[in-house]
Amino acid sequence: MQAVAIGWQLYTLTGSALDLGLVGLVQFVPIIPLTLVVGQVADRYDRRRVVVICHVAEAGATAVLALGSLGGWLGRGGILGLVAVIGIARAFENPARAALLPRLVPLGELSRAIASVTAAGQTARIAGPALGGVLYALGATTVYLIVAALYLAGGR
Repeated sequence: MQAVAIGWQLYTLTGSALDLGLVGLVQFVPIIPLTLVVGQVADRYDRRRVVVICHVAEAGATAVLALGSLGGWLGRGGILGLVAVIGIARAFENPARAALLPRLVPLGELSRAIASVTAAGQTARIAGPALGGVLYALGATTVYLIVAALYLAGGR
């Protein structure tokens, strides 16, 4: 949902297809220099706490997207900067979240748990953008507020 709202909002602001490509690049680039660091963080610190901190950071960045959209002061640079913050948080979140599941589920249930998590992720990848497109009719602020609330709920 968030990706759809960011894409539509940025394209509405700039009219540039290049800027849409920059969104993906800005989210991906932090992963490269942080690769060794995020693995160490996932191994050395409480993974649940790392995931919660990342969700709070993502919720905060998304809330700023909502406030900036509502106030009309969010421009191209601000959107890309907040997308970078979200990308950094995801760089830390992904390895910690992936390593968390084996500690939450008994070994005999692990394959079923992995299948369930994978199915849920695939469903979200399909339904999320569709729902984001429908909700974008109510405005980018609405989508961002819902996404921020979901990040906070996920971090509990």
